[in-house]
Amino acid sequence: MKDSTNKQLDCEERFGIVSAGSLAAGKFSSLVLGCVLTAVFYGVLSLAKLIWSNAALLQMFFPGGAENRTLIPAITVLAAMWTLSMLLIKKSKLKLQQKMFAAGSELWRQACTESQFRSIYPEPEASVAAVMLAEQLKLHRSDLALADRLQIMENKFDDLEKELENNFIIISSFIWSIPVLGFIGTVLGLAGAVSNFGLLASGDKVSFEAVLPQITGGLATAFETTLIALVMALILQLISSFQLQSELAFAARIKAATGGMPTWENPAEEVGRQ
Repeated sequence: MKDSTNKQLDCEERFGIVSAGSLAAGKFSSLVLGCVLTAVFYGVLSLAKLIWSNAALLQMFFPGGAENRTLIPAITVLAAMWTLSMLLIKKSKLKLQQKMFAAGSELWRQACTESQFRSIYPEPEASVAAVMLAEQLKLHRSDLALADRLQIMENKFDDLEKELENNFIIISSFIWSIPVLGFIGTVLGLAGAVSNFGLLASGDKVSFEAVLPQITGGLATAFETTLIALVMALILQLISSFQLQSELAFAARIKAATGGMPTWENPAEEVGRQ
């Protein structure tokens, strides 16, 4: 049987950050990664601007480039990259969980000893599969009827699915906030354009040619911020949906594996005995 005595660190622990959970993304670690991705994103855009200096799709991301452009696009990009970082961390953790599940696949099909279990999962609480397997094996030692044991495991998996879905609440909140940022930029842009329209009607000695760029700049800002926010929110929503489905599918694989009702080779041994 395969020996995996060394604990496998997830992507957060490898950088000395306390893990937020087996399949959860930490706020601090994702923020740091989000800032890095934002810097890389704007670095790539800056290089692209050297080649296509007048491209409107590039200019809209940079505050101060137009008369009334605000910091909203930059804030929107940061929020989007923070959200993307959470999804990337969760994806990395899911791959690790799948790897640990595969490492202990033999345990699900045959009787095992505690030493064999510990050789595969030195820290069972770090693996979703190991936690569920330990629960299964402890129930096997109990005096409960088979139907009761199956019902308990069914409830455990229901709780696992709810936990996975709850981990996406903050991600959904971030995705929801991105279009809101876009609408805030729209309001600011329209407000600027309307105020500049007021200059034309105020009787001040301001030429139409001088005011027109300020008006169009405000309108451009209104549409640009909305475009950036909606496109990023759409992309992130799709990625989030795929990630959630992958995690639920992983939970379903573990649930299907429990159908074999693994047992202890030595009844005196029990995982999780304090």
